[in-house]
Amino acid sequence: MVITGSDQASIQELKHQLQTAFHMKDLGNLQYFLGLEVHSTSKGIFLHQHKYATYLISMAGVHSANPVDTPLEVNVKYHRDEGDLLSDPLLYRQLVGSLNYLTITRPGISFAVQQVSQFMHSPRHLHLAAVRRIIRYLLGTSQQGLFFPIGTVPKLIAYSDADWAGYPDTRRSVTGWCMFLGSSLISWKSKKQTRVSKSSTESEYRTMSTACSEII
Repeated sequence: MVITGSDQASIQELKHQLQTAFHMKDLGNLQYFLGLEVHSTSKGIFLHQHKYATYLISMAGVHSANPVDTPLEVNVKYHRDEGDLLSDPLLYRQLVGSLNYLTITRPGISFAVQQVSQFMHSPRHLHLAAVRRIIRYLLGTSQQGLFFPIGTVPKLIAYSDADWAGYPDTRRSVTGWCMFLGSSLISWKSKKQTRVSKSSTESEYRTMSTACSEII
């Protein structure tokens, strides 16, 4: 159980009530929880998943490979029926599922993970190669994460963008947005749009509408 808040008196009271009702132990300040590593400093809180990323690199068998600078190859579109089917899709699905969990603290790979998530039902060898490239990117960036500084102005700022007709098999666009509270990233998403947009402008407006709905 993780208890957070700014009112220490209320936190202590809640802990006392829980300890009265249940047999439990206070482990102190949060440092590790479900693969999430937490480091508190005088300047803020840093969240990362270095241990989880290292486990993922080992699972993919790329620990001795060379790291790459980008999660995906530049200007490459992946198709649903391109290449040979994997005889056993289990590893592919495990890796993509783990990558999705890693986006908790690594929003920079969200678009790449969204791309390979489209082929979970019938993955092919080319799709697995794309997944392994994402993981090779983690080789050089496994200690990156999210930093939430203390004392920033709580101003909400949102950015949105769209990859028009980014999915070549159906010509559907990909929505992407991120939101900051002050200088802290608090929410983000990369997802295929439900309808085909006839222009890049329409695609951008759909993305903007989705971002506004999230804000509201």
